[in-house]
Amino acid sequence: MNLPEKTAVFGFTLGCRLNSYETEALVGELVDKLSGSSVDSPEKADLILVNTCAVTSRSQARSRKTVRSYVARYPNAQIVVTGCVTVVSPEDFLEMDRVTIIANDKKHLIASKISGEKNSPIKENLYPVFAPITTSKTRGFLKIQDGCSNHCTYCIVPTARGDSRSQPKELVLSQAKEMVNAGFREICLTGVDIADYGRGLYSNGYGLPQLAEDLLAIGGFRLRIGSVEPQYLNVKTLENLVIPGLCRHFHIPFQSGSDSVLKVMGRRYDRAEEMDILDAVVNLFPGACIGSDIIAGFPGETEEDYLQSLSLAQDSRINYLHVFPFSPRPGTPASKMKPLHTENITIRSEELRRVSTESRRIFRQSNLSTTNTMLVESRKIDGKKIGLTDNYIPVFAPENAKEGELVEVSLSEENICWGLR
Repeated sequence: MNLPEKTAVFGFTLGCRLNSYETEALVGELVDKLSGSSVDSPEKADLILVNTCAVTSRSQARSRKTVRSYVARYPNAQIVVTGCVTVVSPEDFLEMDRVTIIANDKKHLIASKISGEKNSPIKENLYPVFAPITTSKTRGFLKIQDGCSNHCTYCIVPTARGDSRSQPKELVLSQAKEMVNAGFREICLTGVDIADYGRGLYSNGYGLPQLAEDLLAIGGFRLRIGSVEPQYLNVKTLENLVIPGLCRHFHIPFQSGSDSVLKVMGRRYDRAEEMDILDAVVNLFPGACIGSDIIAGFPGETEEDYLQSLSLAQDSRINYLHVFPFSPRPGTPASKMKPLHTENITIRSEELRRVSTESRRIFRQSNLSTTNTMLVESRKIDGKKIGLTDNYIPVFAPENAKEGELVEVSLSEENICWGLR
């Protein structure tokens, strides 16, 4: 690969927070190995890194379109493509000029390969082993786990990222200490299935709650946990997560409210267990914000099945949704099932999204006149800094608040950012 001295590197992420975290680490390594610089737009770049997503057909198509666009618009740039599409459909990029494809499980080799370094690093732990600390000094993401062993019938992630595996706690704790020393005041744990943390690594029951407790013992920050799969989020786990400093925010991807659909999906819980989880969260974490994922129009989903999901979405304990119209992923069992008519999927998706919008508004209204702690971010609306409360409400910061501060605020009609999702 022909690159100039002091190579300018631009990274672009499609998909999840985990991808964003890895992109930031990759750009940092490339800049270091190439004695270059990180740039904020592809126009300025000599090397463009694209981290792709294959979780839906739409995200895969967008990944392909993005790379094709960069090839056409920036003829002087070299392009490196990695991420999930490079595993499930590498042929999407094979005929594109100036494109180097490096598969997901070889991400740790990207910087050494591109720089021409002969001694490639040995992959002993999950990539990356150093937490990215080069950008925001407010909220940082910390990868504790990768892959998934659930093998749900609709999901391509186990193919793209492999089975579940955890980062050793000693490495996680050392990364967290680096982040605190760099000025982060909120750390969000990320991975594919973080509720499965520790399984196969520790035999003494050490899991997500124990890791959270050890992290918060470091001090100096609050802890937010990312999406947690219901399979492992039982009442006992939630009881063990009642730890000072843990944010009252849980994203729990139930996917459906119908027992029959959950069974066909390969989800190892039922509607009654969903209710138990919701009961436990609201009882153990008063004022918590609960989000969920729901797949609309899964193959074979009857009107009655859909109404079960709709009633779950309308449950007052769920405060927002991520709605995914069913998207068949080649190679998964669900891709061979008879699909619903596209119009039915669209109608159901739109109705669920309307429910989500109303649930989010009601939740925020229920918090009026309460006092919460917000983290002041660099984001601004109309020139005013904003941030998030621990229970996931975006608010305007007090006038003199500084970025990175944790500030107590009384929520009002005026300081809640109603239009932000």
